[in-house]
Amino acid sequence: MTNLVVARPRVLPPKGLLLAIVGQFPLLIAAWPLRPTAAELLAGSVLFVLGIVLNIWAERLFRRNDVGVCPFSRVPLLIDRGPYRLTRNPMYLGLACLNMGVTLLSGVLANLWSSIAFLIWLHYAYVLPEETFLRNQLGSTFCTYAQRVPRWIRLA
Repeated sequence: MTNLVVARPRVLPPKGLLLAIVGQFPLLIAAWPLRPTAAELLAGSVLFVLGIVLNIWAERLFRRNDVGVCPFSRVPLLIDRGPYRLTRNPMYLGLACLNMGVTLLSGVLANLWSSIAFLIWLHYAYVLPEETFLRNQLGSTFCTYAQRVPRWIRLA
C-alpha cells in the first residue's frame, strides 16, 4: 500500500451540519409563525431520532474497536457490523437525517435545499476522499466491503 496523502477539509461534518441548519434561518424567519403539519412533525421526528441513533451507534462501534472517529484518523480494522452492514457512511447519513429532520419539523419544506447541499458537500469533501484513504489503509478488505455494502443506502 502506498502512502497517498488525501486533502482534508477544514470544516468537520458536525460543523457542516450546524452551518446547514443555520442556512435554513432566512426561510424560517420568512415563514414565521411556523405551521408544520402532523405528517411533517412525525416524519421530522423519525428522521431526527434516526440521525441520533445512527451517530451514537456508529461512534460507539468505532470507540470499542479503537478506530478513530474523526475523518482520516487511525483505522486499525474495518468495522462492518451494526449500521455498517447497511451503509458505509452511517455517521454522515445520520447527520443528513438530522438536517432533514429539522427541516420537516419546521414545516418549511423549501429548506430541503439545505439537506441536498449538505449531502453533496459531504459526498465530495468526505465520502470520496475517505474511500481513497480507506483503500490505501485497508486495501482489498475495504474493496471487498465496498462491493458488498452501498455507499449511502440500498434502496432495493
